Amino acid sequence: MSFKEQLSDDMKQTFLNTDEFAQGIKYSISGGSEKDIKAIVVFKELEVAGENNGRSLKNQAEVYIPKDEEISVTVINKQNDRITINDSEGIERKARIVDIITQDEGMFHLLVGW
Repeated sequence: MSFKEQLSDDMKQTFLNTDEFAQGIKYSISGGSEKDIKAIVVFKELEVAGENNGRSLKNQAEVYIPKDEEISVTVINKQNDRITINDSEGIERKARIVDIITQDEGMFHLLVGW
């Protein structure tokens, strides 16, 4: 087994294990269907919503999802795709993709907000 294959296997078996690090989320593909996938979700502190909106706060999270056609997605449309996650209080939230922070052969690192 090559190093890349071992990393991919570790990602699927350990990091995306919902008994360990991951949680189940729903990924809504633009103009298409919704797909249940596993992801690592890291919640961020509340942020000010904008320069002129000093009283408005927004929630954000960093989400790591596999770049895999079978268990996830291989292409992300920041403008129209959505992610449904349970926030830190367990409330289901529909989040938009703010940015693709990084991506490589095996994983997307996303910033989402709601």
